[in-house]
Amino acid sequence: MNVRLDQKVALKQTLRLSQSMIQRFQVLEQSSESFEQMIDDESKKNPFIFYQRLDSSAPSGAVSDNDGISAVDFATYEESLVSVLTNQLTHQYLSERDTEVVLQLIDDCDEKGFIQDYKGVRARIMAEHNIQERDVFRCLKILQSFEPDGVGARTLNECLWIQIDHYGLDDPTDTEHLKLLVKHHLDDISNKDYDRILKQLPISQAELDNYIDFISHLNPNPGLRYSNHRTALIQPSLRVINDNGALRMENLEEQRIAVSLNQDMLKKLESEPTPELHRQLQNAKKWVTHFNKRQQLLQHCGEYLIEVQRMYFLEGQDFILPCLQKDIATQLSVAPSTISRLVRTKYILSDHGVVSLQVLCQRGFYGRTKTQVQALVAYYCKRQPDLSDLKLSELLKSIGLPIARRTVTKYRHQANMDTTYGRKKGTDT
Repeated sequence: MNVRLDQKVALKQTLRLSQSMIQRFQVLEQSSESFEQMIDDESKKNPFIFYQRLDSSAPSGAVSDNDGISAVDFATYEESLVSVLTNQLTHQYLSERDTEVVLQLIDDCDEKGFIQDYKGVRARIMAEHNIQERDVFRCLKILQSFEPDGVGARTLNECLWIQIDHYGLDDPTDTEHLKLLVKHHLDDISNKDYDRILKQLPISQAELDNYIDFISHLNPNPGLRYSNHRTALIQPSLRVINDNGALRMENLEEQRIAVSLNQDMLKKLESEPTPELHRQLQNAKKWVTHFNKRQQLLQHCGEYLIEVQRMYFLEGQDFILPCLQKDIATQLSVAPSTISRLVRTKYILSDHGVVSLQVLCQRGFYGRTKTQVQALVAYYCKRQPDLSDLKLSELLKSIGLPIARRTVTKYRHQANMDTTYGRKKGTDT
């Protein structure tokens, strides 16, 4: 008997959670309006940060351009938790039964976003739809994948666990320690009994400080921001312009504001090199780096979406294609958590209105709506009449929609599209 022992050494570099990383998360996840306010506030506290609104005629919270368009003109709406969740559900290709189950789970969320009596809710849904417990749980997980992070949780611990998972931290050790803290030590954190935590977890005081800071930024009431049915102002971060089929993107944040180091303060530092000024300078450099990194990622993410979602920007809502955040992260060579933070509360403006980046790049993809599939089949039947149903099936698979030939045939009939022969004959005449 031959026994072969192979030794393999795998080298993997991961980034541990730090104060700088937490700050970067906060910068990336802010909406345009909140981010600009954050930079403005920091510039008032730190004289080394030079913050400038490039369009001084536009009021804070508005977008101006050569056409005189303001974000206030097209992007205000009243939002509720139910409307936000239902809107995300419309972009999932689920069976009618699963769609109905998720809708019922949405209805059972309280104003904080929790499903308090999940056992009772589950029993009612199982009886009404004649389904198993695992089917309800699968639909619950679909709901828990929606924004805001933590929605659909049954307990506070689960709510925080969901948010930790959705961050997709680079180092799994950080995720493990954070989950242990949430599961066993929330009371200890509240009581500041840090010695007890350090005795039970293999972490240092510095690591514990970072973990507590991270947990403090999680949202224990994810649905509460929608409870007052407030009017939301959307300030787009990007804009796609369609110039006779040629798409180009503009970064609206860079058009609105500029952030750099204050040159006057740098000169002052040369004459008065005090420790406090040096500290402020180092902090200002971090903010300038965060600003530039945010704009760079927005630019690259927007360019990627123009390429993948070209049909949406040309044809509209029914032509949104599958595009996962993890695929964007791989393409841009960043962590999935970076993309997750970046697309949160960011919007892009095009000829088809204002749409969330999260709609264009899902964190988890469960499919497409029947209307979208019909529209895609009809679109390709018109544009490429020579393609058989089998070829159409292969084409749709290549763009991330794996459906069988017989399914293409069914949707072609429902869209009142003729056979290949009939379509070719129609184009010949």
